[in-house]
Amino acid sequence: MTKTFLFAAVVLVMALQCALAAVVNVAGVKFDLMPAMVVFAALFASWKHALFVAVVCSLLLDALSFQALGLSIAPLAVAAAAINHFQRVLYRDNILLQAALGGATSLAASVWTWLLLRLGETPLPFEFGIAAKIALIALLVALGTPLFLWLLKCAARWCGQWLHEKEAEVF
Repeated sequence: MTKTFLFAAVVLVMALQCALAAVVNVAGVKFDLMPAMVVFAALFASWKHALFVAVVCSLLLDALSFQALGLSIAPLAVAAAAINHFQRVLYRDNILLQAALGGATSLAASVWTWLLLRLGETPLPFEFGIAAKIALIALLVALGTPLFLWLLKCAARWCGQWLHEKEAEVF
């Protein structure tokens, strides 16, 4: 897959996420598609492309959420690097694995953001409501990741970007 396809996918996914934010709202929690995009790139692209997607996703996410720019780069980049490192030994088409990786990536990004906000000038207290929302976000991302990855694979095939039977270049 080329960077152009992945960048276009990231921009379209961010636009879809912004459009869905007004419609899909479960218990005050908005659906997050960026961890699923990072999981897609980490599972099916090279490590350079996976880190590129993680950085672009986190910058767009931070720019649109009034966070400090670059706040979510670390958890998404670490998740992308870790998933991509084990790319060849993972059964990438397993729905449960995709769901678990999407949920774990979302959970890591949410906990990292909460920890950094906790260390700020006005610390964010730890309450049951915050933990419940973080868990609900991770659950929603986990449930949506397999469908989202299937849609992205279909788009990649349609655009001629899919590697077919050839393994992704890891080195």
